[in-house]
Amino acid sequence: MKSRRTFVLIDLSAYRENLLYLMNRVSPAKLMAVVKADGYGHGAVELAKVAQETGVESLAVAFLEEGIQLREAGIEIPILVFNYVDLSLVPLARKNRLTLTLYSPAQLDELSRLALNILPGFQLVVDTGMRRLGQEWRESIQLYERAIEKGISVEGAYSHFATADERDSPLVSRQQELFAKFIEEAARVSGVKLLNHISNSAGVLTQKHDERDFVRAGISIYGLQPSVDVDTNLRPILQWKTCVSFVKKIYPGYGVSYGQTFVAEREMIVATIPVGYADGYSRKLSNKGCVIIAGRRCPVIGRVCMDQFVVDVTHLEDSPVIGDEVVIIGRQLEERITAEELAEWSGTINYEITCAISHRVPRIYSKGETI
Repeated sequence: MKSRRTFVLIDLSAYRENLLYLMNRVSPAKLMAVVKADGYGHGAVELAKVAQETGVESLAVAFLEEGIQLREAGIEIPILVFNYVDLSLVPLARKNRLTLTLYSPAQLDELSRLALNILPGFQLVVDTGMRRLGQEWRESIQLYERAIEKGISVEGAYSHFATADERDSPLVSRQQELFAKFIEEAARVSGVKLLNHISNSAGVLTQKHDERDFVRAGISIYGLQPSVDVDTNLRPILQWKTCVSFVKKIYPGYGVSYGQTFVAEREMIVATIPVGYADGYSRKLSNKGCVIIAGRRCPVIGRVCMDQFVVDVTHLEDSPVIGDEVVIIGRQLEERITAEELAEWSGTINYEITCAISHRVPRIYSKGETI
């Protein structure tokens, strides 16, 4: 239902174009589409289906539940789970044909308590500079050797760039070098070259991939920029729209919203928008954000509430009426607001903007819509 005419529109045609562009760009490496966090807020199931239909050969998620959700939706291609999984639930990974991540001796000791026939396959994560999961490359070799001795199936290995989204960062080449050392030594130890990948979206767009089997693209497949230093040249696939719910005139001295952080200095016409921080429109956008009404930007005045906020529409040629379209992210006539702009106004990144759009906002999937 769209009782308040508020929804997110996802353009599946643009999404497919982005996938095909990236698949061609990184060849002969293959694309692993990252659809964790409900596809960065875009909807993991629908986008995983399109990825599978388009020829993407692998997906990645953050947690076990996300992988199981995709399997239950009919996704058949390989799925890698990046993060920790409670030991008691590890057998569910095998049942659902999910690949888990191996990252520490303590984890390996726990896994050794389970029968081999209920364990899934693993990929080993190597810490080359991110300092999250995994060990440095020499310790990772030791972990790999122990896993082999215990009969645990290690299908591949990966690392993660920490600064590929920064222009000319020397750490990127250092991480490449350390990961290459691990892959070379692992092949010597086992006689098998592990499937391997290190590039995230920023790396996909800035690095060469000749020696890697896969690249992992997340934010870029949705047409968003990994950072201000890396422009995707891809098409954003998400628009966020709502409507005007109320219009009124206010006068000098009138305060607006909680705390009265905005006080009118002149006679103004203001419009109420039926969206708030419970929908993912951040309270940090109070007195900072803008929306588009009648093809023009209208600034947020006062604090964003849980379910509503107020914008200044005094400058519009014609005052809006209840039900008029409001664009939060996307294009209307010649004006456009991007997720990157909302992120800048909020003091965050575009990843958080789309991930934060709550499930209270319906997702509508279409083909051929443009932003």
